[in-house]
Amino acid sequence: MEEQLREALQDTVLSWVLDDVDAAIAAGVPEEKILRRRPQRRGDGPYAVSPEMAAARYEVVDSRELGSAEYEASRKRGTLVIASRPMTDEERVLLLLDAVRRVLVELPETELESLKTLQSETEGDTGNRSVAESVRFEPDESMRSRRSRTEFRADRVPDERRAYVRQLLAEVTEEVRG
Repeated sequence: MEEQLREALQDTVLSWVLDDVDAAIAAGVPEEKILRRRPQRRGDGPYAVSPEMAAARYEVVDSRELGSAEYEASRKRGTLVIASRPMTDEERVLLLLDAVRRVLVELPETELESLKTLQSETEGDTGNRSVAESVRFEPDESMRSRRSRTEFRADRVPDERRAYVRQLLAEVTEEVRG
């Protein structure tokens, strides 16, 4: 399914979404882990001879595997660290579907709501201010994508079409989760 979604977006005005999704996939899924010292065994010297021996004195424990009491005790005796793991196939597809939903459904809705707010007359307005005709969302300047971003105008996408796309994406998402 991921491949089909990628093929559908590739070489379209939405191909830049793939760059953002790929960056999130590369970052992985953050998870809490606890780094704690292993119990010392007889014959263990107080000092490590090599970095490998020093590292062997510690273990990384997945915090999800611990009960709440053991988790709290481990946090006190150990160090809480954030590690990342690769996304599962399902997580990758869900991320891609979520990105498409945000661009095709939520972004135009946000634009329309912003325009409504900017175009509303405020109390005491003498009519001397200019009226906003459009809103443009631009990426952070420090984030450079190899593909250009596409300008969307929410007033060009009818409410019925957005509702249909929202429903379609929700059905596909449920199918992936089911």
